[in-house]
Amino acid sequence: MQYPRTARVAELVHAELSVLLLKEVKDPRVRNVVITRVEVSPDLRLATAHFSRYGEGKGSDEEIAEGQAGLERAVGFLRAKLGERLELRVVPNLRFVVDRGVAYSDRIERLLAEVRKRERRE
Repeated sequence: MQYPRTARVAELVHAELSVLLLKEVKDPRVRNVVITRVEVSPDLRLATAHFSRYGEGKGSDEEIAEGQAGLERAVGFLRAKLGERLELRVVPNLRFVVDRGVAYSDRIERLLAEVRKRERRE
């Protein structure tokens, strides 16, 4: 069960992480990384950020691993910035988890497009 405060903090962390990754993190490995959702523990000490990649390879395992390495490297910077921007007594520890749902949806969409193309030819 998610409490209203937990949900609000998750939304705030999600929004701030998205802006930080887009505008302030300089590591090229996090380019094209998108935070899809954030879950915060009830005690607000851990934030699990689910991420995916978009662009050329659209989430190949190699790109995902590269993005995760970049995110892990930037954890200290991201926590410090969250501490500056959010008015929380304790800044949550960040954990990044791959969200394969976006890549899966993209694959399904491409397969459906192929089926539609074949049906038009027949």
